[in-house]
Amino acid sequence: MTSRPLALLAALLALSGAAHAQQGGADVSPALRPAVEAYRAGDLARAEASLRTLAPGNPDAEAWLGAVLLERGASRDGLRAIQRAADAGSAEGNHRLGLVYAQGLAGVPRDDKRAAELFARAAAAGNMRAQVNLGILYLRGQGLPRDVVQARAWLEKAAVSGDPQALYTLGRALSEGGEQVAPDPVRAADLYRRAAEKGHALAGLRYGLALSEGVGIKRDLPAAQHWLMQARAQGIPEAALALGDMAARTPASRDKAVNEQIVQSALSWYQVAANGGVPSAQFKLANAYFAGVGVPRDQAQALRWYTRAAQQGLAAAQHALALMLIGGVAGPADKVEGFKWLLLAERGGYPDSKTVRQKTAETLGDKDRRQAEALAQRFTPTLERPVEGAAQPAAAPARPAPGR
Repeated sequence: MTSRPLALLAALLALSGAAHAQQGGADVSPALRPAVEAYRAGDLARAEASLRTLAPGNPDAEAWLGAVLLERGASRDGLRAIQRAADAGSAEGNHRLGLVYAQGLAGVPRDDKRAAELFARAAAAGNMRAQVNLGILYLRGQGLPRDVVQARAWLEKAAVSGDPQALYTLGRALSEGGEQVAPDPVRAADLYRRAAEKGHALAGLRYGLALSEGVGIKRDLPAAQHWLMQARAQGIPEAALALGDMAARTPASRDKAVNEQIVQSALSWYQVAANGGVPSAQFKLANAYFAGVGVPRDQAQALRWYTRAAQQGLAAAQHALALMLIGGVAGPADKVEGFKWLLLAERGGYPDSKTVRQKTAETLGDKDRRQAEALAQRFTPTLERPVEGAAQPAAAPARPAPGR
């Protein structure tokens, strides 16, 4: 399972469309519920018509109207409506304005500190989604100092509602420790279970992992497979990686045919996860092609998958790709490009890259070395999908995107 603590903010924060459907609009007042449910279901025209009727004299309705207008692309009018709602003291307005700053919407520069201030104002007024988003900012130290105790405190408030995203996010906070508090894997596993039972796909992934590894709960491989299969069916490719790892850890049999079936099962899951953009699965699939394990040996395929994982910033893949390029394993040697990837792998903490880089430097001219260093300096990882576990305050459209 890959873990990059700070990738896209939008992967974790506030409530997916599925979670809202489960919740049935309990986070909004009864008068606004039909309009908000229409918005979350993607019926922007009906939501806007209803909210325009409700907005005069109702700042919360105006805040939701602003959200609809932003979703429609009417950024100026949407931002104006949200700002008016926030100025009128609406908790929803402050939450929405916090999302604007957290995501840099409507032409507003991203400002995590301002987002945290607005989330705090809305959270103190009881806005559950703001409590989740504020908890995540505390957990990641974005816009304010990292504080696991404060993160957990706000997420505890949100989780009282029973909302699946709030339960899941509290579980993530309890899975992490810090100087102030220790992890609580037992309670985290229970929270993942509760959220997963309400249909939260990422919670199903986390609960399946807990069951497969016996973390916070008794190890139960059939139950783990059930939850991971369900998470995969809900569109979470990391679940396929976990299923592949489960297969790969199966004890070897005396029957060679059974062992081959185990290898093929693991590879088939790695293929699914790799196609879904999971860098660790891409790396494992590349290893299989490089060594000819379970598949015909194919250096071109190995190079392809190492490259995809390396472009996402996986140091192990960067190191392997560098060796292939420097050695000309799958085509003409390219020492400049290979040296670039060695520099990046070393920067990413891969243990063997420094030694190889130093030896390779002896074979490069100054011009080629400087070119490789410049290429490495300009490199920015390109993620193929949001990283599960990364925190970013989310806004709320109707579609299954980060929660609104």
